[in-house]
Amino acid sequence: MREIRLPLPPYAYNFNLLLEFVKRIAHPARLVVEGDALWRFTDGHLLSYCQSGDEIIVRGDSRANGDPDSIERISRQCLGLCCDLTAFYEFAESDQSLWTVVAPLHGLPIFCTETVFEALITLVIEQHISWKNALRYQRTLMRMFNEGVSVGRAKVYDFPSPLQLAAVAPADMKPLKITNRRIDTLIDVAKAVAGGGLDLEAISQMEPRAAYNRLITIKGVGHWTANNAIGRAMGEYPFVSQNDVALQAAARCYFHGGEGDKSANMVTETLGAYGEYAGLAGHFALLRWVLDRYPPISP
Repeated sequence: MREIRLPLPPYAYNFNLLLEFVKRIAHPARLVVEGDALWRFTDGHLLSYCQSGDEIIVRGDSRANGDPDSIERISRQCLGLCCDLTAFYEFAESDQSLWTVVAPLHGLPIFCTETVFEALITLVIEQHISWKNALRYQRTLMRMFNEGVSVGRAKVYDFPSPLQLAAVAPADMKPLKITNRRIDTLIDVAKAVAGGGLDLEAISQMEPRAAYNRLITIKGVGHWTANNAIGRAMGEYPFVSQNDVALQAAARCYFHGGEGDKSANMVTETLGAYGEYAGLAGHFALLRWVLDRYPPISP
């Protein structure tokens, strides 16, 4: 594959801060940092991303002979190169409490999954368990379908397709250590997408509220899963996940000095004050929580 150069956007964009965040992923599999490069499968090809001056340089090995236009489009989406947060930063700077949370993250890209399917599947796995365990089980899922490629001391895995996941028997999913109900949801969603009865990727073209309303019609998908799927796949956070226990802890820590109860009501009242930016405020609180609470992990 020829080298692809992606110009940095004219607004705040900090690729090194993205690397620092990815280093906090406890069980690297989908995204791996090696030196100053981020590695991932994009459009089915293992690629590295490295900043040089005012560009992101995309390189692939001899097997990566994909469509450059497709790779560029997906790379820009996954790296958050199309998400201008200038208005949010200006709003945050006008509020001392919010800016204290956001300022250290200024320029951190809102990076996304390659597909809505990937976002939804990973979030079903994350339901009601710790983030660290969810990352481990997501890696287990990817290992079921491919051997991965070594990058330094870690391996990078591609995400399974709907067809691959649809063909799995529930009993084969036991290594994920999630409930039978969530296993059924994973397989049912994959079968619906693979069979053409559910067009998840069309959701990415909808307005956030319409996308949310469509997602919550899927059995096993509630507010938290639908809201975060929109953020993870589309880079937009129109709602607050008030029942997220990590967000409750982060909100108490950053907005209340660690005082008071952790509760959904507290999150709603605290972040609701930010109106249209309430969802983004919550997202940045969680990002800050990860950077502050999780040390960089060597693969």
